[in-house]
Amino acid sequence: MNKDVVSIIFGDSIAYGLFDNEYYGWANRIRIKLEIKNNFVFNLAIPGQNSFDILNKFEQELMNRYNKEDEFKIIFSFGIKDALLINDDTKIDYFKNNVLEIIEKAKKYTQNIYFIGLLKPDINIRKEYNLDNVVLVDNCLEDICKLQNVKYIRIRDLINIDELSDGLHPNEVGHKKIANVILEKIY
Repeated sequence: MNKDVVSIIFGDSIAYGLFDNEYYGWANRIRIKLEIKNNFVFNLAIPGQNSFDILNKFEQELMNRYNKEDEFKIIFSFGIKDALLINDDTKIDYFKNNVLEIIEKAKKYTQNIYFIGLLKPDINIRKEYNLDNVVLVDNCLEDICKLQNVKYIRIRDLINIDELSDGLHPNEVGHKKIANVILEKIY
């Protein structure tokens, strides 16, 4: 008998699927493609989440759905809110420590761990973002994944400015592009 493949997504508003009025985000697009193949996708992303929030909730949510008989994939997609927290007083170290602890906890359940990189916001519209901080967080995430032997999927340059609904969240075209890349790299 084939094992079920269960993918659980933890993330922020981009992973949640805001502004995709067609299919409700890249995660749901993946779920629709995979549900006919004994692949189950649970999107547990919550708008506004940062690395602190994910660290504090993901293990309990995962344990509620974990079955050792299934093949588990954990997909993390966050960091854009962390980029807002970086300033002269708050360095990137808190983000590194949170991601390392998330990986350590996730490895207790599976080695199929994936991190989706950050998108670049349109800073002409989203003036609260500093592009250097977004790139710093994304590069940090990529470096940690390499060191921890965890898969990282870069999407930083995937989305064009006109594929962002509000300067931050992808529109339907952007979510479709992200879904296609994730399907290609993970499934």
